[in-house]
Amino acid sequence: MKILFLSNAPMDAAWQKWEQGDYPGHRLFGATHLPKYGIDVDVLPHIKYMRLKEISDRIKVLGNLDQQLRILFRNSPYDLVYSGDDLNTSVLTLLRYIGLYKKPIAVVVHRAFKKNFWNKVYINLFMKGKDKFLCRSSVIRDNLRNEFSIPEEKLSVLELGVDLSFYESKKKGDARGQKDNPTFILSLGKTYRDYNTLVKAFSEIHYPLKIYCSADSAPTVDNIPSNVEVHYDPEHPKGSTVLSFEELIAEYEKAYAIAIPLDIPPERRDSVTLTGNMSLGEAMAMGKAVVMTRNKQFSVDIEKEGIGIYVEPEDIKGWQKAISYLLEHPQETKEMGTRARKLCESKYNLEYFSSRLAEELKSVVKEGSVQQTTHT
Repeated sequence: MKILFLSNAPMDAAWQKWEQGDYPGHRLFGATHLPKYGIDVDVLPHIKYMRLKEISDRIKVLGNLDQQLRILFRNSPYDLVYSGDDLNTSVLTLLRYIGLYKKPIAVVVHRAFKKNFWNKVYINLFMKGKDKFLCRSSVIRDNLRNEFSIPEEKLSVLELGVDLSFYESKKKGDARGQKDNPTFILSLGKTYRDYNTLVKAFSEIHYPLKIYCSADSAPTVDNIPSNVEVHYDPEHPKGSTVLSFEELIAEYEKAYAIAIPLDIPPERRDSVTLTGNMSLGEAMAMGKAVVMTRNKQFSVDIEKEGIGIYVEPEDIKGWQKAISYLLEHPQETKEMGTRARKLCESKYNLEYFSSRLAEELKSVVKEGSVQQTTHT
């Protein structure tokens, strides 16, 4: 079996970095491990026709036209198209829905959808032709089934799957030596981050905070307190942290706990994407307690699992209370981190994710073959 893999980010470059040991496999949505299960993976080059990519950036509902048109005229034999996001294959899905494209399409879905007219149009035109929805949480699955009548057999839940071996391989001895004497709270990421609320909270918390972000997501509050460090690359406004993964992991090891402040406006609390999911997985892999803005899309309940504390969106006092609690209870904070790591090892790891992914993709191809034989 052979599949074609793509996403809205340059997976070809990411795959190359993963082969060199410089990139975690979970950021390629399990595709790196599929050959273990008898599935060959052909990675679609991210950009070829820049003009089509520019059009796609303006009309996002159509997905990446550059990638999709190349797929339509691609001669390489493959059994299925696997996309790391649902939007990227919109036109292909429409063509499949009306019978003009024959290859099965499986996509990862990172968000729930508000039940409104435009989303109904989008899902009817550009989603219903997909063969498998790999939902990152049960909340997303239930939303597609209950609100938009996606058939149950098309829906599966694939939650977090962190590349534990990558993080183990990058740990540094000097960082390990400081694990028993952590000196700061660490916060990182660039997508839908609410660093303003976090920084305001730390104006009343006399403990160091380190933020690694992009220029676009950096806090904009005046008079950032002296106990807060903000790091980003001003020459690349949308770029992520200024650290390599190796440096980042060293910071994780030295951190007391991880803060994940999310920008979730009231009107999007039931439909925001799984923003913060990667940061949560990495914190768990590194065995760190987490304080995090509540995101209703998540399957992992950090309070139920005993690995962290939720804070409501834009709740400055809530952040102060949660961080202060962790600082006042170092043994409990350490136990939270231990439980987080064990949870990753038992369930939320890339090996488990990839094995489930392989099963789902094979079932789609098998079902398609049966249907084709029946029709013949």
